[in-house]
Order: sequence, then structure tokens, then C-alpha cells
Amino acid sequence: MKLRLLVAAMFTAALALGSTAASAKGAQQITVTGPGLAAPIRLTNSPEALTSLNRIAEKAGLFEHPADRDLPGRPSGDLGPRYVATYDWLIAQATTAPLRQDLYPFADGGAVAYTPPGQRVGGGGRPPGGWYRGGVELNMLLVAADVPIPPSHAAPVPVVAPPVVTG
Repeated sequence: MKLRLLVAAMFTAALALGSTAASAKGAQQITVTGPGLAAPIRLTNSPEALTSLNRIAEKAGLFEHPADRDLPGRPSGDLGPRYVATYDWLIAQATTAPLRQDLYPFADGGAVAYTPPGQRVGGGGRPPGGWYRGGVELNMLLVAADVPIPPSHAAPVPVVAPPVVTG
């Protein structure tokens, strides 16, 4: 619980310190499904929303991004649980199209996203397909949105040695 509160506080501070350049376009809603969720997580693009949808989309590689985060293929190592994000992507005024991504927030080396190639979004536009390293930023955003932290990735509880009794 303390880890979730810490992550949420860090996320809130990050949002307060900066905004995404892509905030005027992109995702209008995200539905996330996957293991450990009693019901799908639905995030809407509203002023009351704690999580910025386009911040998640940006950190998952759906907007212009640094080329060094593109991966040549599936990363090696354990990817952890897979969550499927379905975005309602704004393609015209009041018109959206679905866009799907596989998200692995707890992958070895940091969160990764896979966007199946060939998806179309408005006017024939195509989002970048393939693997993308979202890193700790994507992980924090998804945990703040209530993606559960698997026990294997929870922060360890510090072990305190019992006092030495002499006598």
C-alpha cells in the first residue's frame, strides 16, 4: 500500500511539473484488461482524471519519441504479465477509432509496449508498430491507474535485525 501511495505521489508531482506536447490530440479513452483486475480499467479524457491518457500513450510510444527507445524485436528476459490497452483514438472532431497495444509494465529492464503493426487511425495514418521501451515512466503511470503490482515485483520489506542481547 505504501508503495502504491509513493508511486501515485511521484506521478502527481510529475504531472504538475510538466505537460505533454501531445495533449491536444490522441487518446480520448483507454480500457485496460489483464491479470489481477476484477474489472477493466477505464480511463477517460476528463479534467477530473488523475491520469493523463495522452501521457500514457506518449510513454507507450504512440507519439513522436526518442529513437533509442524503439526495440528491434521482443526484448529478452521475463516480460511479466501482459495487459491489453485499447485506446479510443481521436481521428476527427468527435470521431474515434480503436487502437490496441500490449503493455508489459513489469518487464525486466523496465516497462515495454508492443503495438501490432498495420493498425490504421484516421485518414490512413498508422501509429508506429513494434516494440518500445517505456521504462519506469510507463510503469509509474500504469500503477497509478490501478494496474496491480505482482508480488514478485513489490518492493521488499526491509529486514531489521533483532537487538543483540548480552548478558
